[in-house]
Amino acid sequence: MATIDTYKEQEAPPTPLFLFDCVLSSGSTESWATHAVTFNGTSYNARLLKHNLFQLRASSNDGLDGTATISVTLANADSHFSQIERETGFKGAQVTIQFLFYDLVANAAASEARVVFHGVADPPNDITESSFRVTFNNRLSLQRIVLPEVQILRRCPWMFPSTLAQREEALTGGVKGKYSPLYKCGYSPDVTGGAGTLNSGAAFTSCDFSRASCIERGMFSVDSSSQTTARFGGLEFVPPQILVRSFGEKGSQLSAIEDNLAVYNDYVPLVYGTAWYQPPIVFSRNDGNLTRMEVLLGMGTIEGAITVLVNDIQIPLAQSGVNMTATGWYSVVTPGARNGAFDPNFTDASWNPLGDPYGSMAMMSIVVPNIINNGQSLPTVQVLMNGLQLEQFDGTGASLGESFSNNPAWVLLDVLRRSGWLTSEIDLISFATAATYCGAAIETTDLNGNPVSASRFECNLVLTDRKSAAEVALGIRNGSTLMLTYGSGGLLTLRVENTLALQQPSQPDGSNSTETLNGGWPAYEFSDSSAAFSGILRKPTGDPSIRLYSKSGSDVANQLTVEFQDDHFRVGGFVHHDMAHAIDAHALANGRQIGEHRGTALHPRPHPRPGVGKLHHEILVHHVDEALRRRVDAMAQRVLHHRQDAWFGLGHGVSLHRWNRIVST
Repeated sequence: MATIDTYKEQEAPPTPLFLFDCVLSSGSTESWATHAVTFNGTSYNARLLKHNLFQLRASSNDGLDGTATISVTLANADSHFSQIERETGFKGAQVTIQFLFYDLVANAAASEARVVFHGVADPPNDITESSFRVTFNNRLSLQRIVLPEVQILRRCPWMFPSTLAQREEALTGGVKGKYSPLYKCGYSPDVTGGAGTLNSGAAFTSCDFSRASCIERGMFSVDSSSQTTARFGGLEFVPPQILVRSFGEKGSQLSAIEDNLAVYNDYVPLVYGTAWYQPPIVFSRNDGNLTRMEVLLGMGTIEGAITVLVNDIQIPLAQSGVNMTATGWYSVVTPGARNGAFDPNFTDASWNPLGDPYGSMAMMSIVVPNIINNGQSLPTVQVLMNGLQLEQFDGTGASLGESFSNNPAWVLLDVLRRSGWLTSEIDLISFATAATYCGAAIETTDLNGNPVSASRFECNLVLTDRKSAAEVALGIRNGSTLMLTYGSGGLLTLRVENTLALQQPSQPDGSNSTETLNGGWPAYEFSDSSAAFSGILRKPTGDPSIRLYSKSGSDVANQLTVEFQDDHFRVGGFVHHDMAHAIDAHALANGRQIGEHRGTALHPRPHPRPGVGKLHHEILVHHVDEALRRRVDAMAQRVLHHRQDAWFGLGHGVSLHRWNRIVST
């Protein structure tokens, strides 16, 4: 059997077909094509009248490469689809589209099939007596999914498994693992190896998500089998006032309590990599001499805290057997595991815990003396933290378990899995290959000119406000030159954008090139028919079907603001400096670049805000003819085009810094 790559080069190939397999919410499958054909034992009805499958794009604003939506018009003269819409509905149906060449005379496939699209259906756009039009959104489009996904609430935010099938999934998460919405609760007393307490011999089938209901179901602390659960995810505990007497005072007074009600309906932070941020304070209580606080670090299992500042004063890690009253201390009570833990600072007279267990959320206890905070107001808490532990895979696609990583490939994989993607739908080998490239060590110098090595790309990201997953994924990809596409088998594939020699050292499938270009192989070559092996398809009028265009000069940014972090210049464990740089202006005239240096680089100085430095570099661009409207100056070209390593230099004699964010205006 000939391949698709062979047939597409022929002037008269067999009939090209798109095969649609649509799985409805009821579980039944509808199969359509433009012709009545049979493939792999499935009969496809001749229902397809019109589609727009030939719209392609790369690195779009919604975070995907390829077609965003597919609009399909189906034959509906017999009201077949109208009946399906009334009884089941198309909303939420999942479609898989394959492409192949088909021999209609022999009624057999002439080539293999390739998956070109996975999507989810919207409600029908238009229904007439003869046609039925419906739109499918690409599974790669993450615009409707938001991160972080969990709000701070008094009631437990976890989904309660109400049926036996859900309780079986809740035990281990099923095919979704820890990303299953049922996994965090995990109530499964009637499943072998499960957790929870039965209700008179039968499992509970509902929950009002309150603390009392969680205790009744055995998921708040321990269940009826004495298994530790501690999975309640609500934050409702506020410590009671107590009678206290400060050091040196003769009288007593009620303790000051500050419950941070403003955090309710905010979002539990997601922290990837190493970063400074201000985690939300759940509450604080002063006992006369010390102020004790509970701080919500984030979702999921984290690696741990590096540095903690309270009102800009560094607090040491708690040490057993050492009197730390004068300095205060911090300790991570629970790192974010499925089974949480209770803060030992708040117990009853029998030493039973009174607080919340913070199931699946990381929580830190901070205790500071009155000289730092006297409990009359909430202090400012800043934490430098190594964030989420991420599952990683080797070159064969086998799991290596979970460990801390700020590799962009593994961060992107975690974002995709939080957005509903399964490992069975992802080419894990391609992610492992991309992770190897991103994590490769490159040689650079520190601020003192000493040679050091650093990873090519790192992703240090803190999400405290809701963003669309598309925006998050696009930012990770753009910062690390990553591309998401579908492989020939329909799996989601991650590729690294690079020079042609590194990205495609061997000829890719489907390429019509006959020789290498700059050490690599082009994916495809087009010509004006002057070449013997390629030509551009023309319209019936004779005009070429391909069009090249560029944006106007008004769309070109003339200023870049770069915010960076440099872990080679550490104060409190991370970057503390600000750097002013020279402004380079380059006049572009007839393709020539004339450079003029203005000013000199200043020396680094301590920055009052941990971990943040800003680099402002103005680019003055003078356009002298229409041909140069797509160009920026030489400096911008160095900044934006040399993305294969994670370091850059600006000005004269300025050391290298890692990029954190670029904002163009």
